[in-house]
Amino acid sequence: MSFMEPAIFEQIRRVYLLMAEAGYRPAAPSDGFGNITVPVQKLDIEQEARDFAARWSQDEDSQVYRLGCANFPFRPAMILALEAARLACGTTDSKPYLIRLLKLALKEAESLPDYPSPGQH
Repeated sequence: MSFMEPAIFEQIRRVYLLMAEAGYRPAAPSDGFGNITVPVQKLDIEQEARDFAARWSQDEDSQVYRLGCANFPFRPAMILALEAARLACGTTDSKPYLIRLLKLALKEAESLPDYPSPGQH
């Protein structure tokens, strides 16, 4: 693991906890479809946040982020979100465009029909 400034670690940790509040815990054991495979009570969210911060730091240092292949109906939202992410790598002058693209991505995602979660048939 590369060295990470404490302020950056805390920033990433805080974001992980925000994602966890929204029900998304990417550092938790998963079936690959976003379903946690271990009882939540047995998980250590602080360890997850540390693991996530370390992985994020490695990705950022290498400038390579693993994404995978877009699910067809989600592709428009994914493209908009990814382009917004690229804007977040630029200067603060890109803030208005970042916000516009994120709003468009949200609009695209909200316009999708509801799909059952894996395992719900």
